[in-house]
Amino acid sequence: MTYYITTPLFYVNDTPHIGSAYPTIVCEFLAGHMKQRSQDVCFLTGTDEHGQKIEKSAKENGTSAQAHCDHYASQFLELWKVLEIDFDYFIRTTDSRHKEFVADFFQKVQASGDIYKGQYTGLYCVSCEDFWLEKDLEQDKATQKFICPTHKKAVEEYSQENYFFKLSKYQEPLKKYIDENPDFIAPEYRKNEVLGWIKEGLRDFPISRTNLEWGIKIPGDDEQVIYVWFDALLGYISGLEDQREKFWQQNSITHIIGKDILRFHAVYWPAMLMSAGLPLPKKVFGHGFLTKDGMKMGKTLGNVIDPIALSDSYGPEAVKYYFLRDIVFGRDGDFSSEAFLQVLNSDLANNLGNLLSRALKLINKYFDSKLPEKIICSQIEASLKNLHVSFFENIDKINPFQALADLFKVLDQANVFINDVEPWKILKQEDIAEDKRRSAIKSLYTAIVCCYQAAFYLAPVMPNLSKKIAVNLGFTEVENMSKEELLTGFYNFENLEFDFQNHSVNQEPQGIFQRIQTKTQEKASL
Repeated sequence: MTYYITTPLFYVNDTPHIGSAYPTIVCEFLAGHMKQRSQDVCFLTGTDEHGQKIEKSAKENGTSAQAHCDHYASQFLELWKVLEIDFDYFIRTTDSRHKEFVADFFQKVQASGDIYKGQYTGLYCVSCEDFWLEKDLEQDKATQKFICPTHKKAVEEYSQENYFFKLSKYQEPLKKYIDENPDFIAPEYRKNEVLGWIKEGLRDFPISRTNLEWGIKIPGDDEQVIYVWFDALLGYISGLEDQREKFWQQNSITHIIGKDILRFHAVYWPAMLMSAGLPLPKKVFGHGFLTKDGMKMGKTLGNVIDPIALSDSYGPEAVKYYFLRDIVFGRDGDFSSEAFLQVLNSDLANNLGNLLSRALKLINKYFDSKLPEKIICSQIEASLKNLHVSFFENIDKINPFQALADLFKVLDQANVFINDVEPWKILKQEDIAEDKRRSAIKSLYTAIVCCYQAAFYLAPVMPNLSKKIAVNLGFTEVENMSKEELLTGFYNFENLEFDFQNHSVNQEPQGIFQRIQTKTQEKASL
C-alpha cells in the first residue's frame, strides 16, 4: 500500500523559521511510522518560487528573481539537514520539470472547457497572493484603506484582463466529494470552514497575470504568466518525477498545510484536479500557528524562534520531539523555553531514562545481565497491547500529541510499578522468599519490555535515542544501522513483545538522555 505525504511548498521570501520546521517535523514522523507498518512511503517537501512578492523583493534587494530563489531554497535545504529531516523529494517550482508539467496541466484544463478570458476587478493582497472581498477585510479607521486580516497590510485595487478558472462549476461536485469522504478535510472545524465557503458560493477566479514577469508563461500567450497558486499546487505532482503514477493515487495522498492556506488546498486544488481528471487527495490537514510566550512571533518583536540555534543547543531529536509531544497538532500552540526544557527532562530523562537505567543496573548486578524468567505485569502488558492499537489510530488521525501521550502513560505505569515493588530492596536481601524474588524479576522484565517498545515508537523522530535504548538492551547490531534500516528492518511491527528471558543486556549501559538544567534550577543551586 502506498502512502504519500507532503508539507506545504514553502514560499521563498524569507529565512525559514520554526513555522516552516513544525509541519515538516510532523510529516517526517508520520512517514516514519508508515514505514514501520511496511507501507511504501513517499515524503515530499519543497519551495514555491514564483509570484509578484518574489519579483518585488528581488528588485528591492538588487538581485535577480532566480538568485533570490536560489538563496532561500538553499536555506530550507540547510535547515532540513540540520534537523536531520529525511525526505524523498524536494521540488522547486522553478525546476524545468515543474514548468513543463504546469503547461501540460493548463492545457488539459483548457481542453475540458474550464478556462476562459475575462476582466477582473477586485482587491488583492501581494503578501498572500490572494484576492479578497470587502466583507472579509479589516478597515483602517485613519486611512479608510482595506487591510488584509492575515498580513495586516493594505490591499491593492486590481483590474486586468486575465484567464479564469471555472471554479463555480465544481461547487456541487466538491461538496459531494466532501460529503462522501468525511475525513478529507481535518480537523473537523477546518472542514466546517470549507463547507461555509462553499455554501457562500464559489466564484471563478483569475489564474494569470499581465503585469508580472516572474512566472510560467501561459501556453500560447506570452503576455501573461500563470497565477502563483495555480502553479505552486502542481508541485505536489510534478515533484514526484517518475513516481507520479505510483504515488498520486486517491487513497494515499495526505497534504499537511497551515490553516492560512486551507482555501487553496481544500477548494481550489480539488476543483483543479477534477477538471484535469486526476485523483484527489485522501486528506488535507490544516494545522494551527505557533506563538512564543503567548505572543505572535515577529522580527519586530525580536521573538522569532530560530530552529537551527535551538537544534545546535539541544540537538535535532530533542527539538523534533518537543514539537510533537507538547503541542496538539491542528490547534494553535505556544512555545516557551521553560516548557521546552520541562518536557524533555520529564519525559526523556526522568521517565524513560530513569526507568531503563534502574532496570539495567539491577539486572547486571543481581542476574549477571540475564533475567531468568519471562514474567510481566499483566496490567501493563494489557496497556502495551492497547497502545499498539491506539498509537497508530492517532497516527492515522494525525494526532502525534495523543500518540506520544499514550506512550508515556504506559511508561508512567511501569515507573509506578517498579517503585511499588522496590526490587533494589528485595534483591539486596540475603534470604529472599521466592514470591518476592519473582516479583522483583517481574518489575525489571516489565520495565525493559516497556523501554524496548518505547524505542520502537520513538524511532521515526529520535532514531539515535532509539539506537541507544536498543544497544543498552543488548542489541549491538543496531549501532551502524541507517534510520531506514532501523524503521523497516530491526523492530518487528507485528510482534513487539521481544522475549528477554536469558537475553543478555549491555553490561555497561550508557545514559540515553542527559538531563538539562533549567534557569530556575540554576538559581536554586547557587
